[in-house]
Amino acid sequence: MNIFVGNLSFSATEKDVKSAFEAFGTVDSVSIKKKSGQNSRGFGFVSMPDELQAQAAISGLQDKEFMGRPLSVSMERPKPVKPKKDYKEIKRLRLEAKQKTPAAVFSAPEIPEKKVEPKTRKEFKKEVKFSQPAGAQAWEKRKGRGTAKPWKKKPGGVNKKFKYAR
Repeated sequence: MNIFVGNLSFSATEKDVKSAFEAFGTVDSVSIKKKSGQNSRGFGFVSMPDELQAQAAISGLQDKEFMGRPLSVSMERPKPVKPKKDYKEIKRLRLEAKQKTPAAVFSAPEIPEKKVEPKTRKEFKKEVKFSQPAGAQAWEKRKGRGTAKPWKKKPGGVNKKFKYAR
């Protein structure tokens, strides 16, 4: 029977844990889980062949102080087995769901489309010209590379870039 031993001291060795559990019966093996740098993770597992001895060890060592820390001793719980995902099956089910669901049909009244005639350049420029408030300065981005001033002034409007220039 496998026994989980938690809250172990980080300096505890397998011999120390084995000697503590041998007071309750025979011990097959002791394994303390370690990090990659050989440092203890603070828990381990003890394997005892007799179930009665294992139950006695669990009840006798639960919350007992061992190397300065109270032990947490319990039966080992089996790891849950996660089923592997079948990605092809998932993809097939998604495609079926898309094909089976009909598109929503709405009965809305038809709205007549409004014809928009393209504006000539002159009409467009007139709209842009009058859309700016009086006295506003219009700036346009300069084209080309390596220009010293990235912006150039359009004719008309205020001569200063900022309202409160120094």
